[in-house]
Amino acid sequence: MFTRLNVFTKITLLFVMLLILVLFLYTYSNRESVRVIEHEIQNNTMNHLSTFADSVESNIYQLSLYGMSIGQDSSIQEYQRPDYKDIPYERVKVGSAILEKMNLYNAASKWHSTITLYFPRMQKVISTDYYAYIPYRDDEFKEPLSQSWTYADNQFIWYTTDPTTAMARPGKARLITKISFPVHHLTALLNQNKLSNKGDPFMFHPDYGLISNSSGKETLNAILPSLKEAKLQASGGFSTTLNKTEYYVSYIQSKSLGWYYVDYVPMQQILKPITSSRNLFYASIAVLIVMSVVVLYTLYRSVQLPLLQLVKGTNRLSTGDFSVRLHHSARNEFSLLFARFNIMAQRIQELIENVYEEKLRSREATLKQLQSQINPHFLYNCLFYIKNMARMKNEKAVVAMALNLGEYYRYITRSEKDQATLREELTMVKNYLEIQSLRLERMHFTIDVPHDILDKTVPRLTLQPIIENAIIHGLEPKSVDGEIKIYADCEDDVYTIIVEDSGLGMSEKQLDHLRDNLLKPLDENMGCGTWNVHQRLSFLYGEGSGLSYDHSSMGGIKVNITWHDNTDK
Repeated sequence: MFTRLNVFTKITLLFVMLLILVLFLYTYSNRESVRVIEHEIQNNTMNHLSTFADSVESNIYQLSLYGMSIGQDSSIQEYQRPDYKDIPYERVKVGSAILEKMNLYNAASKWHSTITLYFPRMQKVISTDYYAYIPYRDDEFKEPLSQSWTYADNQFIWYTTDPTTAMARPGKARLITKISFPVHHLTALLNQNKLSNKGDPFMFHPDYGLISNSSGKETLNAILPSLKEAKLQASGGFSTTLNKTEYYVSYIQSKSLGWYYVDYVPMQQILKPITSSRNLFYASIAVLIVMSVVVLYTLYRSVQLPLLQLVKGTNRLSTGDFSVRLHHSARNEFSLLFARFNIMAQRIQELIENVYEEKLRSREATLKQLQSQINPHFLYNCLFYIKNMARMKNEKAVVAMALNLGEYYRYITRSEKDQATLREELTMVKNYLEIQSLRLERMHFTIDVPHDILDKTVPRLTLQPIIENAIIHGLEPKSVDGEIKIYADCEDDVYTIIVEDSGLGMSEKQLDHLRDNLLKPLDENMGCGTWNVHQRLSFLYGEGSGLSYDHSSMGGIKVNITWHDNTDK
C-alpha cells in the first residue's frame, strides 16, 4: 500500500509520522516527570503531616499517661484515708500537696492543661482551674465515661478512673481524673508549623468541623466539602479542584482524638515550571507545523501538481489518447518539459493515425475473408441435403430447403454490412430449424431470448454453424427424440447466447480438444464453421468474447456465445 503512493505523499506521511513520534515521546516523558514530581510532593506532604501528627500525639500521650498514673500517687491515697474525716486540717494539707504536684506537672509539660480530681466517695473535687469553683454533683457521673478523648466547648477532655474497671460505673470509683486542654494549644502548634513553611496543616472532624491556624480560612472552607464527601480511611490522600486550581489533600487520623490531621498543597503552582515548559514546547511544535504546511503547500504547487499533470498525461498517452496536451503557466523547468511532451504526443498521434488506418484496412480484409469461408461450407451442406431429399422423393423438404437457401443468400447479399441484429439472426436460425425438423421429425427446438437484446448486433451467420453442429453431430446419430434450446443472458454489458442440445454429448477430453482447436490456426483437419465464429467474435469484441464449450444438463453439449457491448467505445 505504501509503495503505491507518490513521492510527495510519502515525504508528507514520513514527516507526519516523525512529528507524531516526537509528540508522543515528549508527552510520555512529560507525564512521567509530572507523575514522579507529584509522587514526591505527595510523599513530602505526608511526611510533614506525619511529623506534625507525631508531635500532637506525643503531647496527648503524656497527658493520658499522667492521668493514668496520678491515681497511684501516695498523696492521693493519703487524701482518701477515712480517719481524716475528723481531721479537716490534715485533709486540706494533703489536698494542697496534691494541687502543688499537679501544678508542677503543668509547669513541666509543653501544654498547660486543666487537671481535675473527683472523689465520689468523699464528694470532693480538686482542680488546677483557679478561676472556677467546681462542686461535686452526683448526677455528673451517672453515665459511663468515654474511654477516649472527647471534644466539647472548644476543648478536649479525657477521663480515667481508679480502679479502671469503674469506667462503666464512675459513681463507684475511688477517683475520677479529668484532664482537658483548650483548642488554642493546637492552634498555636498549627501557627508554628505554618511559620516554618512546612505546609498548612489543620484538623478536621466530620461532626465538629475544622481546627486551623489563625490565618485566613478561605481555602480551608473550600476544602471542607471535599473532605466531607470523601470516604476517609486511617490515612491517605486525594486530589480535588477548587477555583480551577488542583490541590492534593493528605490526611492521617489521630488515634487519640479521633480527628484527622489534614494538609494540602497546590499542585499546579508547584508544577508551573514544567507546565510552562510543556506549553512552550507545544507552541513551538504548532509554529513548526504551520511553517511545514506552508513549505509543503509551496512544494505541492511548484512540484507535485506539475508532476501529477505529467503522470496523468503519460497515463492517457499509454491508454491510446494521443490528443492529450499539457499546459503550465509558471516559467520554470516544467514549462520546457511540458513543451517537449506536447511535441512528442503530437508526433506519436500522427504516426498512430497512419498506422491505424492501415490496420483498419487490414482488419476489413481479414473479416471479409473469414466470413467468405463460411458461405461455401453452408452451401455445400444445403446442396447435399437437397440431393438426399430429392432421392427420397421428399418434395416438401426440397422446396423448404430451396426456399431457405434463397432466403439465406438474400440475407447475405442484401447489405454491405458485416453485422446483423440478433433478431435477424434468430429469424434465419428459426427457418433453418424448421427445415431440419421437417427432415428429422423427432427433433424439437425452443427459442427464448429477451426482447431488450434483440436489437443488439452480432456478426452475420454467428448462430447457424453452432445449430448445424448440434444437429449433425448431436441429434442425428441418436434414434430417440432430440431437443435444442436457444436462450440468452445479459450481465454488465456482457451478452451470452446459450445453445444446448440433448444429443450424444462428449467426454471431458473431447471438450478440451474442441477448446484447444478454437485457439489454434485453421488447418484442413478441423472444421472451419465454429472456428470462424470464434475468431470473428474475438477480433471484433476483444478479449473474453467468443465460444466456450461445456456439458449440458440435457445430456449433450452446451455452447456459450459471448460478446461485449463495446459498440460505443
